[in-house]
Amino acid sequence: MKTFEIRAALAALLIAATASAQSAPPPATPPQGQPQGAQGMGPRAMPASEKAKTFDSKSLGAPVTYVAYLPADYETSKASYPVIYALHGMFENSAFWERRGLAPQYDELVKSGVAPNAIVVTVDGGNNLFVNSGKGKYQDMVTKDLVEHIDKTYRTIAKREGRALLGVSMGGYGALNIAFSRPEVFGVVATHSAMLLTEIPTIEAGARGGQMRAFTGVFGEPVDPAVWKADDPLELAKTVDPKKAPALYFDCGGQDRYGLFKGNEALHTILDGRKIANDFSISPGDHGYEFVKSVFPKSLAFLKAKLATK
Repeated sequence: MKTFEIRAALAALLIAATASAQSAPPPATPPQGQPQGAQGMGPRAMPASEKAKTFDSKSLGAPVTYVAYLPADYETSKASYPVIYALHGMFENSAFWERRGLAPQYDELVKSGVAPNAIVVTVDGGNNLFVNSGKGKYQDMVTKDLVEHIDKTYRTIAKREGRALLGVSMGGYGALNIAFSRPEVFGVVATHSAMLLTEIPTIEAGARGGQMRAFTGVFGEPVDPAVWKADDPLELAKTVDPKKAPALYFDCGGQDRYGLFKGNEALHTILDGRKIANDFSISPGDHGYEFVKSVFPKSLAFLKAKLATK
């Protein structure tokens, strides 16, 4: 990606974030015992879900908010269920599944037999890209603390083959980072519009506002190239053991205003070159939830085909 392309993409991101801030409702008060830093969403936070609960994360040393959406037949069944862990985008929180309209679409796709009948778990990751950094061990929070809590609290298929990771935008970055650095935890990973950049974001390239603060908070100010490279899914894909990589699905809109299709195409090329199976597509659409909803049946069908049911 050329410098002027990154500048245009990040400028568009700033405009979108500003518009979202102006139109979004005021944030809800963090749950009792939930520090604002752990919730991490700042003044543009989406309101919390009424279904939200908290668990104690040893990795972060703080309580973290999550939501567990149980299958319709959970209370009348004694069965154990696969789990889909869904990671949110920047400036969002664990309420995104319902507030972005994914929950009703998912329920309908389960009823029609397209999506797996699974427990869906969302968790607050702030703007921390779901990686371990000086801001906190957010990858460990997901892969260790959250998984352990969910397996202890609900009837789950408590093994790698029964766990899926699904990420949108920043959450897609986090999901792919985990897929390649911790492939033993999740058996299948799917992402939409994953935040994959082929060059390090900089102020000179046009990065401003909240997204640049997120990058510098995680990767140093200015962004440390070595730290960036160590977490970059495009770099991690070059070294993951092909025999251990989870089943992979990822897509992006061909009109993505941030140009993220370039990074997603680069990942596809890397994986194909290493003969790592992946289901990849560029479909019509921009960056946002209208695009996610348009391709949701494809990713959920992929998860259903790959997830263990017992």
